[in-house]
Amino acid sequence: MPESFDQNPSGAQPDPALLNPADSIEANVADPPDSPLEQGVAPDQDRPEMPGRKRTVVLSVLLVLLVLIGASFAGIVQTKGGWDRLLQGTPLAPNLTEVFGKQKLRVLVMGVDDSWTDNDEVYTSQSRSDTNVAVNIDLATKNIGVLSIPRDVWVEIPKVGHAKLNEAIADGGPERTEATLVQNFGMPAFDYYLVLKIDATKNIVDAIGGIDVDVEKSMDYDDNWGHLHIHLKKGYQHLNGEQTVGYIRFRHDPEGDFGRMRRQRQVMQILVGRLKDPMIATRVPALLSIVQKNVRTNMPPDKMLSLAFALRDLTPQMVHTAEVPTDIGFTDGQSVLYYQPQAGAQIIHKYLVVGFTGAFDPSTVRLKVENGSGKPGAATAMADYLRQKGFTVIETRNAKNFGAAKTSITGPNGTIVSLVAKQMPVTNVHTAIGPVEGGDIVIVVGKDYRIQ
Repeated sequence: MPESFDQNPSGAQPDPALLNPADSIEANVADPPDSPLEQGVAPDQDRPEMPGRKRTVVLSVLLVLLVLIGASFAGIVQTKGGWDRLLQGTPLAPNLTEVFGKQKLRVLVMGVDDSWTDNDEVYTSQSRSDTNVAVNIDLATKNIGVLSIPRDVWVEIPKVGHAKLNEAIADGGPERTEATLVQNFGMPAFDYYLVLKIDATKNIVDAIGGIDVDVEKSMDYDDNWGHLHIHLKKGYQHLNGEQTVGYIRFRHDPEGDFGRMRRQRQVMQILVGRLKDPMIATRVPALLSIVQKNVRTNMPPDKMLSLAFALRDLTPQMVHTAEVPTDIGFTDGQSVLYYQPQAGAQIIHKYLVVGFTGAFDPSTVRLKVENGSGKPGAATAMADYLRQKGFTVIETRNAKNFGAAKTSITGPNGTIVSLVAKQMPVTNVHTAIGPVEGGDIVIVVGKDYRIQ
């Protein structure tokens, strides 16, 4: 999976002879998100009072889900006596529609937070769900719809009354949360649920011996009340579990949640990569123990194995994310979110009912566009053109050097590079396979591009 953090590398500055102070070529700033449904995050709301202190690790549930499925997979391999014995009874490409007996599989994923007593003792009884995610997997195409439901949305919980959604699991378990979602949002019924302890990420990282991360900026933050201490320096370094969690929780900068989500994707890539390393087999006992202690699910182990095996080659373009739309409001003296039923019904139908096919979806490809031609406005014009084609442009800037004769496209996935090249307004673009920092594709606009 491509790295997912945006850093503006230092490079050559525009030639002053080409510019005057009032006419720069390209602004070296990231473009605003194109789609509030895919990029937006509701602002933090005041949480209901609970006994003791709160420790909320707001992570990407998809990150934890992928890692835990990978750990479960590795654990089952180990307990069945190795790859040879496992593969004797497991097809290399299991037919998921036959395994589950249906075309689409819907899973409700809930991340529960830790609670702290006044004596700094952690407890999890009656913990509320810090994260609620509805996952719809097309078992034929392997495309996944991920729909986040804000924890603070105001709902009617069956047998309880009106409250925030995060209270449902404490009142009646995951089944009560499912019933609440079906009743209040008209969501289809779920086939299975997974309840995750959010702190599992820390334990997983420690179990595999830590991870190597290129920390994008120096970070210093202390929250004694929330048991969170982040002290990291910019640069490539080895992080343990606690440091990794701090890195992907940090949001005390102008980017806020957007930067945090980017770092979560970055760490997810690293973790999934590590779990594919054959040497991880030596860590299987510890990983399996973490799975057993941190996951509660009603999905049978053999089906989870088939699912993990079939999704082993999942790419970012196969995962489609959105959030249930809400408005900020107040009730009973507390800040809450109110569901937007008109817009929400369309999103729920698309992500949880219709789903996504294997067709190329340009909106899932994140482009960085650089001006390598020296023509004022070239990158901006190219970015506007590609947005009209449906791509997600996350940044426009000047290239390190001007004078590029031909437009070039670079990315880690050759198929995606080729598909983007076919949508370009210039012919015979130069294509290359290579890493892209902070996105999926980088386009350097050359002199062959004529601004329309």
